[in-house]
Amino acid sequence: MSRLPLLVLLSLALAACSPAAGGAPGTAAVPDVAQAAPDAAVTPPDIIELAADLADTAPDVPGKLSDVAPLVDAVPPKPDAIVAKDAPPPAPDVPVSTGIRDWTQYPAVAQAEAPTDLWVLGDVHGDVDRLAALLAAAGVAQIPADATQAKWQAGPATLVALGDLIDKGTQGLAVLAAVQALQAQAPAQGGAVRVLMGNHEAEFLAHPEETKVSEFATELTQAGLDPVAVAAGKTPLGQWLRNLPMGLRLGTWFFCHAGDTQGLTLAQLETTIEQGVEAQGFAAPVLIDPASLLEARLDPPWWEASGADPQKTLADRAAALGVQHLVQGHQPGKVAFADGTTRKAGHLFQKYGSIFLVDAGMSQAVDDSPGALLHIHHDATGDQAYVVKPDGTSKLLWSGP
Repeated sequence: MSRLPLLVLLSLALAACSPAAGGAPGTAAVPDVAQAAPDAAVTPPDIIELAADLADTAPDVPGKLSDVAPLVDAVPPKPDAIVAKDAPPPAPDVPVSTGIRDWTQYPAVAQAEAPTDLWVLGDVHGDVDRLAALLAAAGVAQIPADATQAKWQAGPATLVALGDLIDKGTQGLAVLAAVQALQAQAPAQGGAVRVLMGNHEAEFLAHPEETKVSEFATELTQAGLDPVAVAAGKTPLGQWLRNLPMGLRLGTWFFCHAGDTQGLTLAQLETTIEQGVEAQGFAAPVLIDPASLLEARLDPPWWEASGADPQKTLADRAAALGVQHLVQGHQPGKVAFADGTTRKAGHLFQKYGSIFLVDAGMSQAVDDSPGALLHIHHDATGDQAYVVKPDGTSKLLWSGP
């Protein structure tokens, strides 16, 4: 064999392995695949600048609105992780899901031991101003004009938000920013902020283009975010919303947005939610049908609809879940009960110590009341449930074992 063909072959081989041929040195060339490289990580100074730029571009949206990185119970909080519309993908520990969600990491029903002090927040519906006044009066938190700078003040207590943080009012993004900031800070004091999915969050995720969720969709658009992309989980905020639990058990208390668990056990409820959402997304009947976990009605109260003994029905529903008390939001209006008692619009209310209604219609877009918190305190004698108003006054609603 002559030397010339050998040199030609060597030259071709070297050319195929060179950077100019599309491959790294010493590797074979690969087909050209359209795949964008990840953006550079955002440093804290960049975060501040991005948040300020976003606020400047949306002056009519309160709270220097920004798409806040997800901070859920199962993930270590990252208080400085505020992102703008062109920010990089979420950190590796909060992956953008290729399916509905990871039910192991983000269970349908979260569970934990009950703290000594537990604060329960009903439907905020896009009103960060009234939320700030209510949490400040209770000593739970301070929310300044820049909602991302909200400060947790409740030490080892837990705050439970029962969903419907968005829509009706026009400050939904500021409400979410404040809640996520508090969620990041509470664990450092031994506390926790647990946010549940309401029907408005579920319906936004299912149909972001529908009129019912138009206020939140408009806010997103004004902030430079695509509502459809957010609902699909293509942003950190979207992932945070998609990963919210639908129910929560803390000791002998169970929380969900609309109360009706259909007599299922915790295990059955989790399975039913997971299977329904995997099959039909966030429009699954288990979430948003009229008699569902997030949409059950109080006209008449869902536990009286069958005509059975309402007190026994509530006791049986609680017992199936392994608890004694059910807490729900969802409807703030007047409710007439079969025994002749009445819940006034905007009032926190309880029946038999079994069911607690905590939607006070606090949003100025609803305006049944300026709001109230349910404060549950546990000690050696049992539990006491108080109503705490924005003027700082507190009144015992119920006490018992």
